[in-house]
Amino acid sequence: MRAMVLERFGAPLQLRELPEPVPGPGDAIVRVQACGVCASDLKITSGALVGTPLPHVPGHEIAGVVAAVGPGVTSPRVGDRVACHFYLSCGNCINCRTGRGTVCLALAGRIGFEIDGGLAELVRVPAALCLPVPDGVPPEAAAVAMDAIATPYHAIVTRGRLAAGETAAIVGVGGLGLHGVEIARAVGARVIAVDVDEGRLAVARELGADLAVRFDPAAWPPKGVVADLVLDTAATAQTLLGDVALLRPGGRLALVGYKPGMGAGWDTADLVLNEITVLPSRAAGRDECERVLDLLAMGRIRAAIDRRYALQDVNQALDALRGGKLNGRAVVTI
Repeated sequence: MRAMVLERFGAPLQLRELPEPVPGPGDAIVRVQACGVCASDLKITSGALVGTPLPHVPGHEIAGVVAAVGPGVTSPRVGDRVACHFYLSCGNCINCRTGRGTVCLALAGRIGFEIDGGLAELVRVPAALCLPVPDGVPPEAAAVAMDAIATPYHAIVTRGRLAAGETAAIVGVGGLGLHGVEIARAVGARVIAVDVDEGRLAVARELGADLAVRFDPAAWPPKGVVADLVLDTAATAQTLLGDVALLRPGGRLALVGYKPGMGAGWDTADLVLNEITVLPSRAAGRDECERVLDLLAMGRIRAAIDRRYALQDVNQALDALRGGKLNGRAVVTI
């Protein structure tokens, strides 16, 4: 099979012919139809994340068709359309039992991070991670749902507990943030989109943002702009300070963006005296991935896909993402 392989950190991926994966007990082989490209892929390919093996096939937003199953697998079946949740959580620890499987105490790895992923024609995954794709949801949207949609859902709905009638500010409206705009609107909240790029702000308006604000750290927060919940997908030194300034006393900050080794720089007095709740939010659980697939099927949200690339052109997608040239998600179609 063809695959795009990371052979050296900081170097472009290489198109290689690899042996086709063979399913073991409990496994499924998925013929990949679409794989999203995420900012996490930039961290992986640069070597910023601990635990990435070499050589490695990245890609964690995966959708396709089941090509084979291993012994003991009754679901899914060969020919089923599926999207792949990418966390190999144990299901038994206290975090898994309380719905927090992305911080599993015995995490076996993540597809596309520590385990070969979906930038290939075929990928082996545990069958239990294969989610049925509803009718009417195309592979590109199903792939993006696994992270770019499910992650802001987890941050806004599960962690942030955004309620109808509240105001949510989405700071950084790239691949995750644009879907955050849609999710907050679906909840029934007023939505403020914040970004440095006018093109992304224009897309946010199209997706339902009530107010689009160009981020200016010298004049922040803008007069009259206050939020109950801030979702920060950017996590720059400037946005992190601005997040707290944007919140009302008693507000909540859902933090999705991160950069290894970078501190937040908050004044603890601002947090304590205003009782600001900081809610770090990591990816999404299997059940949340199922919910966003249903939201796509119902037309409550749509996948904000900007560009599509062929498998051999993945490096172009990574360059576009690195350069801030995307107004939405990039997806590799195979």
